[in-house]
Amino acid sequence: MKASPRQQRLLLDLQDLDTTIARLRRKRSTLPERAGLDGLSGEIAATREGYMAAQRELDTHTAEIERIETDVKMVRQRRARDEELIAVSTSSKEAQALQSELETLARRLGELEERELAVMEEQETAQAAFSDAERALNGVDARRAELQAAIDAAESTIDRELASNAEERAGLAAELQRDVLGLYEELRARIGIGAARLRGNVSEASNMALAPAELSNIRSAAPDELVFCPGTGAILVRGDDE
Repeated sequence: MKASPRQQRLLLDLQDLDTTIARLRRKRSTLPERAGLDGLSGEIAATREGYMAAQRELDTHTAEIERIETDVKMVRQRRARDEELIAVSTSSKEAQALQSELETLARRLGELEERELAVMEEQETAQAAFSDAERALNGVDARRAELQAAIDAAESTIDRELASNAEERAGLAAELQRDVLGLYEELRARIGIGAARLRGNVSEASNMALAPAELSNIRSAAPDELVFCPGTGAILVRGDDE
């Protein structure tokens, strides 16, 4: 295949751009902050689970206190009613029954108040545990947000570089012969590199010195004849000294 020396040099520029684009894409996918965020996922899950467990524990004690307070209110209302009835009662039997019920209500009220104090102490402990869990969750969420912000900023910078390089590549590709560009793209897709420089007797595609016979064949080819790296198959672009 024929291609002018200028066309061949354009292939080197295109390969440089493709190498830069590939490097930027690798950099984007391997940001250290991304690894940090992935490593944080287990801690986030464990911290969130601890927070939810602490919240359930606190809610349980709060709900029990509410039930006790409802019961206390009902006992007090019943006691007040019995006291009113005993005050106006004219039947000793009725008064005796009311008095017996008042004594039962008093014992019940004492039990409820004692239980309420115990649950309030448990609630206080649960509240402290919940506050600790909440602080831990807020802390890990803040670290996650910080890492995500760093990722977003890095990706934005890389994406701008990628867009700039892609635009430059499109302009450069438009200057190349269609058949030369097609061959370059085919080689790059197959072996990972489309074109490389021949520097002295070293192919930069393989980073190996060519054998004397290989080098002689390449140097004897016409300047507009495409030559290839014996080791990789990539297009070799000779310099002005070749």
